[in-house]
Amino acid sequence: MAVVFLAAACGSDTSTDEPVPDEPASGSATTVAPDTGDDPSGGTLVLAVEQWPECVNPVTSCANATWTIWSVLIHYLPRLMELDQSNTYVASSLLAEEPTVANGGLVTADDGTFTLTYRLNPDATWSDGTPITSTDVWFSWRAGLDTTGTLSTIGLDLITDIDHSDPHTAVITFSEPYAPWPTLFGGLLPAHELGPDTDIADKWNDEITVSGGPWIQEEWNQEQHILVPNRSYWDAERIPLVDRVVMVPREDTDSELLALQTGEAMAAFPQPFPGARERITGDLTYKVAEGTYMEGLWINQDAPDRRFDMTRNVRQAVAYALDRERIAEIALGTITADPPVLQCTGWNPGFGPWCQDDFARYTQDAAKVAELLEAEGWTRPDPDGLWMNAEGEELVLAWNTVAGNNRREDVQALVVDMTAPLGIGWEIINYDPGELFQNRLPALNFGPVALFANSTNPDPSVANLYDIDGIPTEENEYTGQNFTAYRSQQASDLAFAIDAEVDPAARLELVHELSQILAADVPWIPLYMLPNMIIWDPNAVSGPGAYVSSPYGGFFDMFDWTVHVE
Repeated sequence: MAVVFLAAACGSDTSTDEPVPDEPASGSATTVAPDTGDDPSGGTLVLAVEQWPECVNPVTSCANATWTIWSVLIHYLPRLMELDQSNTYVASSLLAEEPTVANGGLVTADDGTFTLTYRLNPDATWSDGTPITSTDVWFSWRAGLDTTGTLSTIGLDLITDIDHSDPHTAVITFSEPYAPWPTLFGGLLPAHELGPDTDIADKWNDEITVSGGPWIQEEWNQEQHILVPNRSYWDAERIPLVDRVVMVPREDTDSELLALQTGEAMAAFPQPFPGARERITGDLTYKVAEGTYMEGLWINQDAPDRRFDMTRNVRQAVAYALDRERIAEIALGTITADPPVLQCTGWNPGFGPWCQDDFARYTQDAAKVAELLEAEGWTRPDPDGLWMNAEGEELVLAWNTVAGNNRREDVQALVVDMTAPLGIGWEIINYDPGELFQNRLPALNFGPVALFANSTNPDPSVANLYDIDGIPTEENEYTGQNFTAYRSQQASDLAFAIDAEVDPAARLELVHELSQILAADVPWIPLYMLPNMIIWDPNAVSGPGAYVSSPYGGFFDMFDWTVHVE
């Protein structure tokens, strides 16, 4: 699952590797530090892509799929602020300097308005030679607000004006202080190419025609994605070393591994999968590190096919029916040692003090399941059967995840067996990634339960998850990322209060207050932080591994990779 590319980025503030227990047997794959390579190699780099986007528009639900960002957008769209290797926001090469209070880039006025000034690098140009200017910043803002079916407007909707009269200076005025300002404008759009209409829903759905990054798109379709170097890129250190990159869809674990083992592909960035250490064989090298995505059961309270209301008691009962420690062990035990259970609903425990243990109360407890359901009139006529409500509906939940994802399907099988003795049943209906993430989730046409991963952010902003006005509906043209249809005005207000609070101690108090509400309401059930993994053939390519923990994906720095040309 992805965040809005224009409005937010996600990540952790550390790239510390998770331990990979037990050294693999002699002759099998080993984990080694990547060789970055010193000399340009030319040649073609071939990469296996786990999830293939159905379209590549950077503003609409096309950008809801993580791999739209990882395989396409991150390589073409320039950023104002960006995350470095330690996942700290720094000025990108598009900026002359980072905005600070000291240099006048960050100003809070007496009337409460907040002004952010970006000074742009005058050498920055789009791949067609057109300068990147403050008008592109303005256009990106308006496109984020005006595009039909825009994924999210959070943060952008607080901007009252962007002065772009000076082409090298964008002066952005907010109606109030906005603490997550570095997360905005994570992918600028070319006004000269996409404008003047700021509704770009019908543009860039199957091609990116102009680049402001290290790569230029030569071809993108459902069979392959071809990138070639942007030789006029103003950041000389990021001009690619290879002549060409070919990405091919290999959308399940078996086909990814086969592509690597047969030499069809040189690298892959798969989700961790069961038995990874045993299955990565031969000369292949891999690296497992801390991830930036939280996996859980996301409960869609507006699911069109739900058989009963997903009340708080039902949501809590499902949470008490799960042995989440066992789930984490089955999902990740063959990948990392002692995988911890995630105990907070929106924050990454790997950075900052934001994540508390408020969800730790939910351990498997049959008595609590019965107490919660009986309080709402559910009965269990057959002590060994399913719970039934007053209308005669059994407590069976439709459950969606990504078809062919072995780890997630193993979790489904485990949970089906785990909750049957407690009277909760499941109907498993799985979809390919494009259908689930780009079609069903943005339209709330899933579940009522889905198993997927959502991004975390170095900043504690979680407004996109809990914004009561961000529930996608036909009336709002399916704008927003509150995919659980969670309707708590108190939680929504607190989420936006967190964004408006610039004092770290005060923000922490607000985060903890919201965390307690979420633990009681259970809009979704956290399971674990998903580690990241990259696999490559060191005989074919040098360089992978530096950005394995990055929200930009393990292919982000492929401009620094080299292939071994014979």
